[in-house]
Amino acid sequence: MADNQSLLSQLQQLLSWKKSKKFYAEKLDITEAEVDELLKEIKAQQSVQVETVNYINELEEAIIKYTEDISKGTGEIVFNSPDEIKSLDELIVKSKIDTNKWEITKYVQNYWGNSGTPHWQVKAWMSKRSTEQLFQDSFVEFLKEYKPTAKDVDSPNYDGKKSPGCIIINKQDSHLNKFDIDGDNNVYDRFDNIYNKVEVIVNQASLSNYIETIFYVIGSDEFNSEFTGTTTKGTPQQNIDTYHNSFESICEHEIKMIIMLLQKTDNLQVVYVAGNHDEFVGWHMITWLAAYFRDISRVRFDCSPKYRKYVSYGETAMMFNHGDAMKPAKLASIFPIEYRHKWSAHKNFYIFTGDKHHEISIDFGGIKFYQIPAFSNAKSSWDEKNGYTSVRAEVTGFLIDYEEGMTNIFKQYL
Repeated sequence: MADNQSLLSQLQQLLSWKKSKKFYAEKLDITEAEVDELLKEIKAQQSVQVETVNYINELEEAIIKYTEDISKGTGEIVFNSPDEIKSLDELIVKSKIDTNKWEITKYVQNYWGNSGTPHWQVKAWMSKRSTEQLFQDSFVEFLKEYKPTAKDVDSPNYDGKKSPGCIIINKQDSHLNKFDIDGDNNVYDRFDNIYNKVEVIVNQASLSNYIETIFYVIGSDEFNSEFTGTTTKGTPQQNIDTYHNSFESICEHEIKMIIMLLQKTDNLQVVYVAGNHDEFVGWHMITWLAAYFRDISRVRFDCSPKYRKYVSYGETAMMFNHGDAMKPAKLASIFPIEYRHKWSAHKNFYIFTGDKHHEISIDFGGIKFYQIPAFSNAKSSWDEKNGYTSVRAEVTGFLIDYEEGMTNIFKQYL
């Protein structure tokens, strides 16, 4: 038999081919029985040579390729690991990916080597983290340490004589910081006007029903643009003030709105619905408001970024959506599917949207659809050019009786 150490070395190299014992025997010019003996010796060495394994770890775990495409904002990394990567977190640590800069969009790993020198080769594809995502992450971290300052508010007294009901204040398309070409650009006048009209509607509704709950829908183009000065998709917008000043003043406006509404009801539910102008900044606003009011038990916030929100009140099921992406008939068709776990518990069904800045109501076989006018009279050059200047802004409130469903619609012109 040839030199044993030499045969061991040759066999270890051949093992990566993953062939039969007969193949190895023919290659080494030995018998299959001798191959068995060599395999036993290799296995014994693997069980005792800890220092060798450690050396292999240091040698094999290495980045062998790292590339960035600056123009596309993408990157790739290829590296070897002596151990299988079992999670995304482990991948990030072992490949030393800077998660402040990159998001991993996909990765694959393949087994290489053999039983004597095992390793995995991993390839990861990365994309630059967007400015919006970085801002959002830092904002969430800030809110974890934020100390709320809101004080509790007394709820109204209920004498038990009126039927319970809820009010829907669906705040669509208020574009509070939008620049008006006719010069009506006092944002605080806009705040006060909306505040006063909403209060009138809630007071009117309370004459016939005990307002047990108010659903207050915000977001939905409350801001005229993202912090980039454009819509979420990138269309440039002209605003009254800077992003930072606008964010601060609009949040203060919403604090006043929420405090006022808490005085009118036992249960206030603030629901975020994403708009096409302010999907990110609208989410930042409601997340901050949820932190501000976190110690007030009578107000709850739905901060989910989902585009369609569903709520129930008594015998009524409702959907909220901005209305920019899906047509009314499509919304009506998916309502019973997406809300199927609660659908049969109701007998009244309503969909509330906005976006188009004018009023539409349609009955889809018992599912009633309402598209409401904008909460804003501000006109841009684009609005004027395309003739979108004739529809007057309104605050619309829907009164939902606990058993009967919608019993009244209130309007206040802005």
